[in-house]
Amino acid sequence: MRSVRRSLHPDRADFSPWLLSIGLAAGALVFPGGAVAGVQLSSATVKAWDQYFAWADEKVKREVADPGHFLIEDFLSPAEQTAVRRQIENGGVVVQKMGRVVPAGTKFEVPDAELHHWWGAILVPGVKMTPLMAFLQDYERHAGRFSDVERSKMLRRDGNHFEFYFRLRRSKAFITVNYATEQYCDYWDLGSGRVWSRSVATKIAELDNPGTPEEREKPPGEDRGYLWRLVSWWRFKETDKGVIVQCESASLSRDIPGWIRFIPYVANYIRSTPRESLESILTTIREQAKSLR
Repeated sequence: MRSVRRSLHPDRADFSPWLLSIGLAAGALVFPGGAVAGVQLSSATVKAWDQYFAWADEKVKREVADPGHFLIEDFLSPAEQTAVRRQIENGGVVVQKMGRVVPAGTKFEVPDAELHHWWGAILVPGVKMTPLMAFLQDYERHAGRFSDVERSKMLRRDGNHFEFYFRLRRSKAFITVNYATEQYCDYWDLGSGRVWSRSVATKIAELDNPGTPEEREKPPGEDRGYLWRLVSWWRFKETDKGVIVQCESASLSRDIPGWIRFIPYVANYIRSTPRESLESILTTIREQAKSLR
């Protein structure tokens, strides 16, 4: 599995217009008309994803069941714990690459694909757990609240099990992609002001000609391959300052064509989308939850 490196954020003074023009020109060649040739999700890729998902899911279950720990930073070094808590208490958003998933000594690859796994944290100040849960579980109204969600509909609820439809729109530079997705989310209340949840996309269909009479869903796994799998694990802890919200987000996309990796900024620019999406979701939760105080 290729490592997912942090996206580059050069200062404006250092970001040469010449490099930008090269990057956009390369994008036009690789993504003519905003598209790439369709690819197929192979059984080998699915098998690798399923193994990774099993490891990650087991890790989360083990961590949230630990009576002495709960939050992600609880499993980091003391210095890292201090840095995370200081940043979120000062109103910042923490977003970092997630490690500690693949068992030590295990050789693991995801063939013909890239796996993106990030975690993030915020503090939603001055709110309680109950109204925050009601806000997050109101899936019917996520459209209009979250920038990626164009349409939302609750499909079914059974206690703390939710099934919902999201029409997603993700746009970055020369690429805009629309998806019809179906997802479910389960919540577990552990008591003592701690809740965790897991959300899994059961369907991700890229839309062809979105917003036109010719709109149709491409067969899942037979599209441009920007998003093939998506799962997120959430942890919520109520404190005297508010509720700490943390999310791990893992997703699967097609591999980036080999030669584009050598063009300045372009490959990292594409790979930054999962990270930026997570940061946007967390920031939106914090801002929207102000009305809950």
